[in-house]
Order: sequence, then structure tokens, then C-alpha cells
Amino acid sequence: MLNELQKRKIAHLFALLDVDDDGTIDRMDYTASADRLVTAFGYAPGSPESELVRERYNRLWDAVTLPMDTDGDERVDVDEYASGMDRFVTASDGGYRAHIAPIADAFYDLMDVDGDGRITRTEYVRMAASAFRLSEAAGSSAFDKLDLDGNGWLSRDELHAANEQFFRSPEESAKGNWIFGPIAV
Repeated sequence: MLNELQKRKIAHLFALLDVDDDGTIDRMDYTASADRLVTAFGYAPGSPESELVRERYNRLWDAVTLPMDTDGDERVDVDEYASGMDRFVTASDGGYRAHIAPIADAFYDLMDVDGDGRITRTEYVRMAASAFRLSEAAGSSAFDKLDLDGNGWLSRDELHAANEQFFRSPEESAKGNWIFGPIAV
């Protein structure tokens, strides 16, 4: 069962994913988020990079988000989303690795435009703004919280640890709570 912090985190992510702000998430919201992300990093629609991100979002939709839909309208509201995320990811030991990690890896591959294995502040802020509609200030603040060793870049392992903390940790102090920007109190 989600605690109050986890409920706020899930509601925060839900709002970021609801691209058309209609109070529900559907496949179109995921497609729009994927398309904004690949465009922000200079990839053309239909490119292999674009198709990979879309495929991972489609897999997440089919395997996790659509099964959250309890009324059969192929749209998920915030209550359905919170309940489903708890069932599929938060309470499931392997849920993050099975459902979220593949998308996180696709994001990482897109962000690392120079292929050096490091995500810079600029790359992270660009991803946060394009995929999740975060302001530059919010993206930059998130980067500061996630750069645990203070070396000025994020590794794939740091990003996975932060993502998993966001989805699974009940602790207010978990740095991963910042991966999608500041969460309203």
C-alpha cells in the first residue's frame, strides 16, 4: 500500500505524463511524450532511435498502464494509475526492472548524444523539459539532487537507482524522489 509520499509522487508523475491535461493517460499521451523526447535530441520521426522509444512506451502501455484501466475505456485516471503503479512496480520486487528500466535505458541512450556514458546537466535538463515538461530550473535542481558523487554527470547506474527510488522508496529523503523534478507538498 502506498504511503502519502508515494501517492504524491505518483500523482506528480501522472500530471507530467498527461500531455493533453485531460485528467487521464492514454496511449496518445505516451506517444506524444516519446515524440517530444526524440525531437529534442535531434532524431527524426521514424528513425531507429525514435522507434525504440515508441516501442518501449507501447510495451509499458500494453503491459502495465492499460491493465490499470478498471472501467475499460482505454484511459487511466490518477486513482487507477496509483493503484496500478503500486501493484506493478512499487510493491513488486522485480517490477521496476521489468517495466520501467527498459524505458529508462531508452531515455539514457537518447540523452547520451556523444556516447561517452555520461549524462551531463544539459542533456538531463533537455530530457526533463521535452519528455516531462519541466522548467530548466526544475530540471537543473533535479540534476543536482541526483548527482550523488558531485562529479557533474550522471551514470546509467545513478539514473536507475534514482528511478527505482522514485517508484519504490517510501522515504522523504530519497534523492531519487527528484528524478521528475520537485514534488508538491
